[in-house]
Amino acid sequence: MVNYEALLKHLSVVDDKPFALLSHQTTSSDGILVNAFGRRLAVLLSPEHGWFGFSGPGEKTHGGMHPYWDIPVYPLYGENRRPTPEMLKGIGRIIIDLQDVGVRCYTYLSTIKLTLEAAAEMHLPVTVIDRPIPLGGVLDGPMRDLAYASFVAPIDIPLCHGMTPGECAKYIDKVEQLGLDLTIIKMKDWSHASRSPWPNFVPPSPGIPSWDSAALYPLTVFTEAYPALDCDRGGPLSFRILGAPWLDTPSLIDDFAEVLPACGVGLRPYRYRPQHGRYKGQELNGLLLAVENEDAFYPATAGVIMFAAILQRHRRDFCVDARPEWLDKLTGSTALRDALASDSLSALFGSWIGAQDEYLQNRVNLY
Repeated sequence: MVNYEALLKHLSVVDDKPFALLSHQTTSSDGILVNAFGRRLAVLLSPEHGWFGFSGPGEKTHGGMHPYWDIPVYPLYGENRRPTPEMLKGIGRIIIDLQDVGVRCYTYLSTIKLTLEAAAEMHLPVTVIDRPIPLGGVLDGPMRDLAYASFVAPIDIPLCHGMTPGECAKYIDKVEQLGLDLTIIKMKDWSHASRSPWPNFVPPSPGIPSWDSAALYPLTVFTEAYPALDCDRGGPLSFRILGAPWLDTPSLIDDFAEVLPACGVGLRPYRYRPQHGRYKGQELNGLLLAVENEDAFYPATAGVIMFAAILQRHRRDFCVDARPEWLDKLTGSTALRDALASDSLSALFGSWIGAQDEYLQNRVNLY
């Protein structure tokens, strides 16, 4: 799918200047570019989790020299979250190759946006190597209110936005009127209807160890605002399970019997011991989730339905150490928190659909 042949041809004809590469452990871009162009690859830039993907969520990353290529690595999740003129001194182009998951709050989207803005200010052309996203063209979840713009809500698009990294770059260039010299190296043999695991999936971050984790991430990511509910983050079932010692799984499964299949989600009871978090080593009552219908998959909607039911049955336990302000950041507004408090989910879902109709008029679709 990833078209490195087209990338090498493109770089061979555009110019002969040194370039910077924004990437990470998921890709093979650094080795391919060094083999093809040698020292023209002069600078490496890394997103959250670092170049080699070793840093945990929210952990500042650090720079240094790449151990194989002897090229400086500058982190964009530390003191600086956008490239500086000092980092890009002598650089004639920025190349971006990041494996994203197609969810607005996953921070690689912000890193792409800030890098594009820096490139526009420095009049640098940008080339994006496009990659697939696990959710294909799935659209689901709320739009973002401008008042809640942040690193996890950088642009006003749905939570599950259905755009590849290349499409996101073109969208940002268009809506922000950056005027970039922007080239997208399109994939081969991929479409937005592709919503199945692809061969050799490489984890884009420590919390996304598998394709299933990536696909279910927008369903369970709200646990970041409700830490009393475990999602096995950092474990083998990361973002694929919801669990707690107090969870009444049989009753909840009855609650979801008719609703979740309509969102393309299946679940079953599953007892497990998380490796991290507040319940480390304890046996938990869990709900193991799965994508059962890729063509009717609405993960954000399913997540809200599940969280509302858990809140109704286990309000006291569920709300221990809750961070409602972080829920607002993740979702980009107070609408979800207000709907959970007032039990008005149908109105919430209706507002999502109306806002998505407007988004579709501007969405970039290269496939």
